[in-house]
Order: sequence, then structure tokens, then C-alpha cells
Amino acid sequence: MIRLLVIAAALVLGAVLANTLLADNGYVAVSFRGWLVEMSVPTLVLCVLLALLALEGLQRLARWPGQQRARRLAQRRERSRADLQRGLLEMSAGRWAESELTLTQTAREAEQPAVHYLAAARAADLQGATARRDAWLGLARDAGVGDPAPVLITIAEMKLKSGDGEAALEALAALERLGPLGPRALLLLARVYRQRGDFDRLRQLEPRLRGTRGVTPESIAEIMDTLYTDMLRVATDKGGLAALNAVWDEATRAARRRPGVVVAYARGLARFGEHERAASALRELLDVDWSEPAVLLYGELAGGDPLERLRVAEGWLRGRREDPALLVCCARLCLNAELYGKARSYLELSQALRPRPETAQLLAALLEQLGEPERAQALLRDGLALATGRRAALPPVRQRRFGVPRR
Repeated sequence: MIRLLVIAAALVLGAVLANTLLADNGYVAVSFRGWLVEMSVPTLVLCVLLALLALEGLQRLARWPGQQRARRLAQRRERSRADLQRGLLEMSAGRWAESELTLTQTAREAEQPAVHYLAAARAADLQGATARRDAWLGLARDAGVGDPAPVLITIAEMKLKSGDGEAALEALAALERLGPLGPRALLLLARVYRQRGDFDRLRQLEPRLRGTRGVTPESIAEIMDTLYTDMLRVATDKGGLAALNAVWDEATRAARRRPGVVVAYARGLARFGEHERAASALRELLDVDWSEPAVLLYGELAGGDPLERLRVAEGWLRGRREDPALLVCCARLCLNAELYGKARSYLELSQALRPRPETAQLLAALLEQLGEPERAQALLRDGLALATGRRAALPPVRQRRFGVPRR
């Protein structure tokens, strides 16, 4: 507006100067329906320019209410963006209740309200407020964002976390109806299938996982290892030896080389009395891929010839003289072979290299049978301190005689 006034003043001044300085100002006459308007040429130019300026002023005046509304909207959205940033920082700082309030107080005015509602749902979830969490998730879903994937994936993730696999599966199914699932959604779907114990669907999901960019081979290997480990455990607990062998035969060659899968299979074999087959499976694994759970289980297996197994274990020991788990394995095999002195040496060395409650308990039981109860009690106290992470803080206890006052 100030600019228009300056221009108008300059035009008026120009017209006055023109009328003053020009020798011939010219003559203009306009006749219209009995009206006759006479003026000089500079005056006509000035009138035309003033009319144009007036029209521009009217246009600006007509646009002013819309500009004010846009300015207020921009201010509200800027305030909403500031609330989003502050709310996320509060959530990171652990102030979840404050974060939930901050994120939702201006959510309706935000450019993307779903972002605020999703963050508020996470803050409510961290507080254990499932009802509020579900309410914010519902508002996020109703916000009508262009891409519903973030909302549906967040719903599936939180429902899965709370153990509601059915609701998580429904959210992922709704997302799949919109198009192929991305890497994050496929990984969540794998977790849902595992939680529900749907092993067949999880196996059928493997080709899709391998054909999706963004899913790492390590993630796929971990999923499939977990699948076969769970299947072997279920077969051991609810089936029989035939069911266990069937699962092992169905496993891929890569899975049968994974330590977790082999250990689960060996435990199942040992439970059904197939100790030699379990030992053979563990030996094949340990010869190519060292695994602490596998070597500990090898020492715990019953039956068979303990001296032969000890010979194999001590063969591994030549290349791993300071492996605490292998030393415990050798000690257990020595105990089975009644080589108690050798077992004690192995256990003491293992405990010195890496103190463990289990090793302390095993050594204490051996020392008690060897007639060293005081040393055994000391080891048990050490093992308990290792298990709890601290020793008992007990003040000195003074003995008192009956009838003698305490000083």
C-alpha cells in the first residue's frame, strides 16, 4: 500500500510539473450523453494512471481476507511443526505423558495430522496406555494420508508388541490389498507367523523375502533358523522321534549347518535317547563352525563311551586351550569317565578364565564329594554373587552370651 501511495504522489507531481513546464499541454475533449469533459493531455494521462492504481488497490483489498486466512493457517502450521519437534524431543527424553499432550494439542492444524497421531500413539504405548494408543492409531488411520503404509505398519508393529497377532495380521492384510508389501511389512508378517506358530505360511514367505530388495540375507537366515528351531522344539515337545526327524529332513541344507538349528535337533535326539546321533550331529557342526552352546551340550550328553568323546573334545582343546566352554565340556566328560582330578583341573581353569555361576556350581558339587566342603561353600557363594551381580552387604555379627548386657 505504501508503494502505491508513493507511485500516486510521483504521478501527481509529474502531472503538475508537466502542466507547468510544457509550452503546449494539448487539449482533450470527451463528450458522452450530453456531458462534455475537457482536459489537457497530461491531466488525461494522470487520470488514466490513477484509475489503474485504484483498480490495483481494489484487487489488493479483495485479496486481503484470503491472505489473512493463509497467514493464520501458516502460523498454525508453524506452531504445529514446533509442537511436533518438541514432542519428539520429550519422547526421546522419557517424558512420555508430556510428549503425548504436546503432539496432540495442535495435531488437527498440522499439514500431516497422521504424523502427530502416530507419534502420540507411540508415546501412549510407552506408557502402557493401550486404550489411548488405539484411539490415536484410529485417528491416524482416519486422517486420510496419501500413503497408508506408515499407519498400517505402525498399527501392526504395536499390536504385535502387545501380543495381538490377529489385529497385526489384519493391518498387514489391509496393506497388502493396496499393493505388494515392502521389506518392513514382510519382516513384520514373518514375526506374526512365528508368534502364531504358523510354520507353513512362514516357509512359504521365504521366496518373497529373498525377492524383496531391502531385506538382507542375514535377516532371512535368522528368520529361517528361528523357524526350524521352533519346529524342532515343537516336534520334541508334542511329537516324537519320527516328527523330529521329519522336520530335520525338511530343513534346508543351509539351515542344517546353523548352530542354533543343530543344537535344537541334538537336544531333541538326546531327549528320545538317541545320544550317539546327537553327539555325531554336534561333532559335524563343531568341526566346521564353533559354537559355545553346541560344545556345552556335547559335554552334557549321556550314554556312549565317555572316553571316546573325551578324546574328541581334547582334540579340539589342542587348538582352543583357553576356551572356557570347551574346558567345562571336557570336565563333564571326565566326570562321566570317573577322572575326577582331571575334571577338577579343567573346571578350575575354566572358572579362572571366565567365572560363571554354572561352572562354580559344578566345581562346588565335585569338591563336596571329594571331601572339601569349605572350599565348596566358598565356590557356591561366589557363584551366587555372579548370578545376582552383587554380594550380600551384611554387617559384622557379634556373638552374645545369655545374661551379659551388650556393650
